Amino acid sequence: MNLYLTKHRSGVRQDITNLAVSWTWSGDKASLSRQLEMELAFSEKDNLPVPEIGDLVTMEATKPLFSGVVLRRTLGSEGHTLSVTCFDYGIYLQKNDCTAKFTGATPEEITRSLCGDKGIPVAALPTTGISLRRKFSSVKINQAITTVWSLAAEKNGKRYAIRYTPEGLLVKERTVSAASLVLKAAGNLMDAATVEDATSVINSVAIYDKNGNFLRRLGDTASQELVGTMETHIIQQDHSDAADEANRLLEDGTQQRTVTVRVLGDLSLITGETVVVRESKTGLTGIFWIDADVHTWNNHNYYAMLTLNCRNVAATASAGSEME
Repeated sequence: MNLYLTKHRSGVRQDITNLAVSWTWSGDKASLSRQLEMELAFSEKDNLPVPEIGDLVTMEATKPLFSGVVLRRTLGSEGHTLSVTCFDYGIYLQKNDCTAKFTGATPEEITRSLCGDKGIPVAALPTTGISLRRKFSSVKINQAITTVWSLAAEKNGKRYAIRYTPEGLLVKERTVSAASLVLKAAGNLMDAATVEDATSVINSVAIYDKNGNFLRRLGDTASQELVGTMETHIIQQDHSDAADEANRLLEDGTQQRTVTVRVLGDLSLITGETVVVRESKTGLTGIFWIDADVHTWNNHNYYAMLTLNCRNVAATASAGSEME
């Protein structure tokens, strides 16, 4: 693994791998961007490369894995290391608003348009063929993009992972892969902790029309008997059926089982992918989705902390409004 610093002003590129005491590379499903945090050896007496705000840092193995801008750094008066935080170009989708109207555009067309307005490259997008009528006013671009893919998911029942890569913004369907890495205690699984959480359960959905008249109710009676009724209300639009939305809310609102594992490092273990877990001591087995990942390199050791979910739940948003 190598780290390179490219100076913003001169364009000079230097290898800073040997200056790195430790570094972490991370992402989660709630953010389109990934970040790199580094602790670098620093001395005012030595003529060492020093990252400054606006400089570019690249992390490469056999190919570029991360390319991002230095947006934060910390140096104490007595310190001998410099802390640097870099964000890839997905950060500009989080830091810029959009105001736009789309009539009969697909999620992929909307995504390309919003990214194109800010010069953000697009690596790959699924083809949905779903027509949307949506307007956004002073909405963060990442929220608009997440929204249109959430709307697509409501219509076709798929789940999408959205993340930034060195090639550009990538949207892919979240599916179980036959190539999923197996994590097991006798091999690469170092430790695991499981949290079961019913505080965000939705086990009843009441459907109303736009005038506030009750239409019907869908629910999970077994869940209601176990933890009590936790109900949300939705509005059914004219000439539509809200049953699909209600069922999706019930599916996504089941009791959560989140697992945090520490494993030997592997570059394929990133948010949106799946892993197979086999841990006999706790009985933790099955296919899990990676909801967040933190990869750490320190003293020639490489390991990763993963937040896993047994359910395929993608990040969602509801920015903007339907076009009349």
